[in-house]
Order: sequence, then structure tokens, then C-alpha cells
Amino acid sequence: MGYILAHDLGTELNKAALVDEEGRIVAYCTQEYPVSYPRPGWAEQDPELWWEAVRETTKKVLELAGIKPGEVEALVFDSMMYTLVAVDRGGRPLRPAILWLDTRAKAQAEELMGSLDLLGMLERGVIPPTSAKDITPKILWVKQEEPHVFEKACFIDSKDYLVHRCVGEFYTDWSCASLFCLFNFREKRWEEELVEEMGLSLERLSRPVKSTEVVGNLTEEASRELGLPRKVEVVCGSGDATAVAVGAGGPHLYVGTSAWIGAHVEEPLFDLTGVGSICSADPSRFFLIGEMENAGACLKWFRETLAREEKERAEKEGKGPYQLLDELASGAEAGSGKLLFLPWMMGERCPFTQSTARGAFLNLTFGHTKGHLVRAVLEGVAYHMRWILEVVEGMGLSLPSIRACGGGAKSGVWLQIFADVMGRKVERVSSPHHVGSLGAATLARVGLGKTDFSSAERSVKVEGEFLPSEENRDIYDRMYEEFRGMQGRLSEVFERLNT
Repeated sequence: MGYILAHDLGTELNKAALVDEEGRIVAYCTQEYPVSYPRPGWAEQDPELWWEAVRETTKKVLELAGIKPGEVEALVFDSMMYTLVAVDRGGRPLRPAILWLDTRAKAQAEELMGSLDLLGMLERGVIPPTSAKDITPKILWVKQEEPHVFEKACFIDSKDYLVHRCVGEFYTDWSCASLFCLFNFREKRWEEELVEEMGLSLERLSRPVKSTEVVGNLTEEASRELGLPRKVEVVCGSGDATAVAVGAGGPHLYVGTSAWIGAHVEEPLFDLTGVGSICSADPSRFFLIGEMENAGACLKWFRETLAREEKERAEKEGKGPYQLLDELASGAEAGSGKLLFLPWMMGERCPFTQSTARGAFLNLTFGHTKGHLVRAVLEGVAYHMRWILEVVEGMGLSLPSIRACGGGAKSGVWLQIFADVMGRKVERVSSPHHVGSLGAATLARVGLGKTDFSSAERSVKVEGEFLPSEENRDIYDRMYEEFRGMQGRLSEVFERLNT
């Protein structure tokens, strides 16, 4: 029996999962790493931390499973998207990676949007830049602010960096290439004219291939560092969102550090709100996604900042890190005593774009408890996802039910809130926190000829469902309308305070 080793590289941790030939996870482990915030709006990481996490979790997951290194047949990655890594020709980082939630390139985004024919780009098959968090504005920022780096840099994403560490060559998949705003998603190639306008050449970008493509075997150095045989085949893999789409097996709500609603579509669809399509990890389809930037990150902030007592008590009692917060939230009424939480902690890109937007509690009174506060955080994320859902359905997709996955989907309290706020049946997939790893492993299994996408999709299991409550409908409809109105009312305030 040959095993697939899938690495899911996230914003705050790497997850290694060992998957058998039937697509079942037999063991997994994680390793965390810090995010650096050197200036307001900046978010960076040392790529060496990613490789260290991959190296250590590879060894640990084999030990946990009792598997010999020679039984690993293939290695595959999925990783956070919109992250820019500047490396030299040998793959060595020239500066810290600029993460997906970084907003430093606001001026560069405005410059590009003012000079490019955005509609024309879409018509020819290129996704145009629309915010400071896009890759192309970040490249332009490096060009203008760090010309010494730009002159010798190859620009790749986080997954490309790991693939290069394994095989010694730069590869990217079509889903990640889509987000560079330099890639023709119809013809599956870099647009050389746009690349040259950026002052780059094709040699300074990764080679785009299918997510299922075997891109090589482990180099001697990678074999030694990972403790795996050189014969292990490396499959390119995809971005985290497109891997989740494969692992979810249908239209889904993902709740992790960020959150999104996503669905496979046959033809690309776009909306001015920021909901749009990229290449799917399934090479025959496209992936429609509407993403909010800060979801589980808001709850983690609350736990670390305002619920340290609950965090320490949970550790002492052997409970999950968010279990006590769920209990607090379940004790508060729907609507949180008319308390609103705005989850825009580091700006937002969909269904509105404003890098200066920030979070807030609104309508706070002396009568509110910690339970109201934490429930308001959960509801605030749900209101934002309802907003995105309405945009998606307005584009012609009907989603009477939606699958839930990601770490946040482990919370039944939160999923019930999502169901109530969105007015939709929410189905929790089996092992919701592993869906990205399972999707990545499916890419490897397809690439090795062990399965196909249709069979993998049918094999996804649902372990529970949450039906919307009519009792809470009126309060959530009212609170949602107030939530939507806040962005317009506060946008100028955010701009003045955070520019």
C-alpha cells in the first residue's frame, strides 16, 4: 500500500496528513509558526518557517502512523493564496513573504486600477487587480520600495516555494497563477505583454501546470531533510481554497482564519463586488469564490485578548480551545441583545473593497455580558457571509443548502447561527477541519491515476445538518440589515482614521 503525504500550509500552522489509498486520513499533526506585523497593515512571514514546519511534521506524522518512509508514494501541497514570496534564482528568500492579509500596497493597487483596462483584461481572460491584497500590487510595491530586491527576484507563491524545496524547480498550478493578475485563465498561460509591463520576464515566474501534475521526485537534499526516499513523487497541488472545493464535494461554506462561499462552475462568472472565478484545482472546471478576510481570526483574537480566563480553564479541564466560548455564546439570545460586531479587522475585499476598514462592537451597553460579546463575533461573521451568499445567488447560482467545512465548522453553535442568519440548511462534512488536506490528497490520487474527480466528489460524507430556525428569523433579518448599512456609514471614518 502506498500513502499520500499532504501538507496544508495555512497562515498560522502547517498540517501534515497521511492519507491511504481509499482517501482516509490515518494520522495527522500540526506545527504553528508566528505572523509578523512590523507596521500597521503589514503581515509577513519567513518562508524558512514553512519549510521547517513541513520537515518536522513529515517526520512526526510518520511516527504517529507507524509508517515506514518507503511506504510514502507521493507528496502534495495546498497552501494559502495571495501570498508573495520573492526569491533568487536558487529559491532563497530575498525578504520576508508578504502574506495574503497584508494591505501595504494600497497606493500601488490604485495606480494599477487607474492605468489598466480592467474590463478588457477580463474579456481576454485575465483577472485584474482590485485591492491592495492582490499579488500584482505587492510586486509593484517591491519594485518601487525595494528595487534592490526587485532586480534579482523571482516572484512565486507559498506553495511554489515548498515545491521548489522538494524538486529544485519553480512550478505553480493554474489556480494560484490565476491570482497573479498576469495569467490567462482561459488559455492557461502567462500573458507575456503584461509580465513585461511589470518589468519582469517569464523566467522570473513559476511554470504553470495542472494541480494534478507530477512535477518531479525529491532532490537528494529534500530527501535527506524530510527523511523520505528520493523516489517519492511530488504532485504540484493547489491553493487552499481550490483544494477545499475538491475536498468538500459541493458548494460550501469554509470557516477558518478567513471564510468563503465557493462552488465549482462550468464557465467563469464575475461580479463587481469581488465575487469571481479562478481556475479550479479540477482542470476541467472553474471555481467561483466570495471570500471575507477575517472570520476565525476574529474569534481567535477574542479568545487571546478578552477570554484568557476561559482559555486557561479549557486547558486545565482538557477541553477544546473554543469549547467554553461556544458555551458562553449558546447562553446568549439570538441577536446578542442587539449588539453588532463588524469583523473587518484588517480591511475587507468582498463584497466591498476597503483596505482601511476595521472591526468594531456597536450598540454596547452595561447589560451585555461576555456571552453576548462572543456570540456577536460569531453572528458578525455570519452576517458578512450572508451578504456574500446573496451576491453569489444573484449571479445565477441557487444554493438551498450548503456544506460547511474548516476548523470553524467543528462548532455546532456557530453552524446553527450560520443556518439561522443565512436561512439555509447547513450540512457539516465529515472531518471538516481536514477537508483541505483531503482535497490535496485527491489531487495526488488523480495525478497518480488512482481515482477521478467525480468518484472523489461522490465519496464525501456528511455527518450532520443544521436547519434554520423560524423563531430567530425576524431578529436576524433586522440585525443583518443594520450590519450591511454600517459599511457605508463608517467607510469615511475608517478612511480618515487609517490612512
